[in-house]
Amino acid sequence: MASQQYSSELETANSASLSVYDGDSAYAPKIGAVKESELYMDAAQLRQRSRISQGGVWILSWLVPGLGMFSEAYWVFSVGNLKGIFRAEYPNCWKSHSKCSSGLINSLTYTQVAGIIAGQITLGFLADRIGRKWGSVTTASLMLIGGILILASAGNSPHGIFSMYTTCQVIFGYGVGGEYPIASSSAAERAEADKQLQFKRGETVILVFAMQGWGNWFNTMVLVVLLACFHENKAPFQTSHLNDVWRISYAIGLVPIITMLMWRIFFLRESAVWVGKKRALKATGVNSRLSLIKFWMWVKLYWHRQIGTALSWFVWDFAFYGNKLFQSTFIGIIVPHASLKTSLEWTLLNSTVALVGYYFAAFTVDRAWMGRRRMQMMGFAWMFILFLVCAIAYKPLTQPSGIHWFQFLYFFSSFWGQFGPNATTWLLPGELFPTEARAMSHGLSAAVGKAGALVAGVVFALTSDQGKFYISAFCGLAGVLCTFLFIPDITGLDLREGDRRWIKNVEGKGNAYYGEAINPRYLSVFERYILGYGRNYSPAKEMEIRKTEVAVLR
Repeated sequence: MASQQYSSELETANSASLSVYDGDSAYAPKIGAVKESELYMDAAQLRQRSRISQGGVWILSWLVPGLGMFSEAYWVFSVGNLKGIFRAEYPNCWKSHSKCSSGLINSLTYTQVAGIIAGQITLGFLADRIGRKWGSVTTASLMLIGGILILASAGNSPHGIFSMYTTCQVIFGYGVGGEYPIASSSAAERAEADKQLQFKRGETVILVFAMQGWGNWFNTMVLVVLLACFHENKAPFQTSHLNDVWRISYAIGLVPIITMLMWRIFFLRESAVWVGKKRALKATGVNSRLSLIKFWMWVKLYWHRQIGTALSWFVWDFAFYGNKLFQSTFIGIIVPHASLKTSLEWTLLNSTVALVGYYFAAFTVDRAWMGRRRMQMMGFAWMFILFLVCAIAYKPLTQPSGIHWFQFLYFFSSFWGQFGPNATTWLLPGELFPTEARAMSHGLSAAVGKAGALVAGVVFALTSDQGKFYISAFCGLAGVLCTFLFIPDITGLDLREGDRRWIKNVEGKGNAYYGEAINPRYLSVFERYILGYGRNYSPAKEMEIRKTEVAVLR
């Protein structure tokens, strides 16, 4: 009740006093910040000038920004989808290793992930310095250069071809790594800047992320169609046809990257929220650069949130990698001796089930009865249950009599993975940190998550198939515990409140902040009961401070 009364009484003072930190009021010219008309310009002009239906506008709001994640999935998941084609085209390289070393083939996944991790850390940090637009242009440019080189991979021998192919994956992966923090931060800030999207922030961000599911789906579909067009369903294969299949699939994958790059160069505007925060910091006399002092302030205020988002992502990627690892085993049980095309068709079916999960997540994450924290815990809990059942009942499930139950459990786990931690681990780091360090924090969490995939590759290589299911199950349990302890649910919280709290602390006035960002309902269990952040929450005091700020501005 106190919070509701505070929100009602503070409406006028809030919009004015937040100008000190956001520049979104009539007082903005006095501090050189962004005016409200500028902050909301993109969405307002789009609604006024567009002649297409509102539904078309809604689709474009996530379709175009999501091209980066579409391309990421199309190219990254293609490596796994193409392994069957590579084995058939280059058996001496992928089976007997007489023409290529096993180390070269095995390094393909690791080098790609290494490039992604490097991009997540460095480009995430860079995006907080140079802005979202030029960060987005940089990632798209790197993806285009890497994609062209992958398509053109050549050599005098299979070893030469895959040496170039592997090296170019690092370049592409580096660009993809930057796409994670920049796309998530940009989507969250776009929702923050549009008054009509502020209460659909989670939906907006996850719909952009859902393009990852479409990228994976389209890559698999393209390969299935191309194999059918070349009549390459089963052995014996014509190696020239298989070569055409994978190169044409990559050529098709260049189209969304080129479209995305052109859009970002000529039409994408800089995030008004990022610009507003940068100007607001200067207006309050605070250095807008991330100095060592501000870095330690960030560590002091958000280390536990960083641990929570990073560990959640780590255990998710660890388990998700295990899920993908069992894909060939699953198909082999369902359809013994499945052909190349049939294996891809089953992969396509699994991708379709997973795709549905993205949209269940998008359309429920902003609901009061769901929220981010509950969704993530629910998804991890289902992972624990489903993988534990697969581990305990592994032998009967892998027999012909249990095949339908195995099929159900496999697809069901894919659905709950997307309708849970896959969506929320991407969303949360873009919301839980201040604008000044948002992309950097997201990149760090994403990098730890990708490290989970690398660790899983090493651990699973030393573990039996049944043991892999046990490990994946307990990753789900670890995710539940980590989320419960460290992850707050900020569904409905205006992100400007987090920025206001951050700037107060940077100014050395952290104890003078009493607003909604430290409302116990928006804090994690660790923040409430261990750190005691919520003790300073006082709507009445915050209202008086903001009224005073308005009076000073006048």
